[in-house]
Amino acid sequence: MEFIEKAGLMKTVVGLGRCFDKLVKEFIVNISAACNISGSPEFHKVFVSGKCINFSPLIVNTYLGRSPVDVVGEEVSLDEIAAEITAGQVKHWPSKGLLSSAHLSVKYAILNRIGAANWAPTKHASNVSSGLAKLIYLIGTHAQIDFGSFVFEQTMRHADSYALKLPISFPFMISEIILNQHPDILFADESPSVKASLLTVDNRLLIGTHVPDVAGITAKSYDPGASLLRQLLLS
Repeated sequence: MEFIEKAGLMKTVVGLGRCFDKLVKEFIVNISAACNISGSPEFHKVFVSGKCINFSPLIVNTYLGRSPVDVVGEEVSLDEIAAEITAGQVKHWPSKGLLSSAHLSVKYAILNRIGAANWAPTKHASNVSSGLAKLIYLIGTHAQIDFGSFVFEQTMRHADSYALKLPISFPFMISEIILNQHPDILFADESPSVKASLLTVDNRLLIGTHVPDVAGITAKSYDPGASLLRQLLLS
């Protein structure tokens, strides 16, 4: 939790706010490639129920309470990222493009689980994509992060695909950003969706090939029935 708080990302894992499925799906269906083309009438705009929603990295960073100033971080190679998040077990990023999460150290294994659920949704958390690897690397090393751009890029993926074929990232954040701009946009019969249960961590993450780099958490002391967030808050 210390790493997530330091990165200014607490609102992406706890206190998520409300999520309205119809609202989010209409937003995702209506977002177009023009939203990312400077000079276009639709630049940083998405139309939902006839209303214009301003959506950009700046909007996201402002919502999260992060600095609105553009962040230009130091370029890091995938090989450097692989070495850091595996504690030196993997020195070169795999040629196939995905890194097995079995090689991650405990800290990054847990950040990857959170990321696969909250930041870059995937049903294949056993492998780590280069984009998510870079994000957890930046969080784990306390580096500067332009998280607004990360959210924007994740959302823009839907502009060139069948929207409902991809998992939707940050549905709670999208709902709240829309409602902050247009509080009266909801349909009369629409109610918030039920929030998912708290994320849990398998105790196998804390043993075996994972390097034990998180102080205070061990496989011996781990309670498999406790939620990840509760476990981390108590540590």
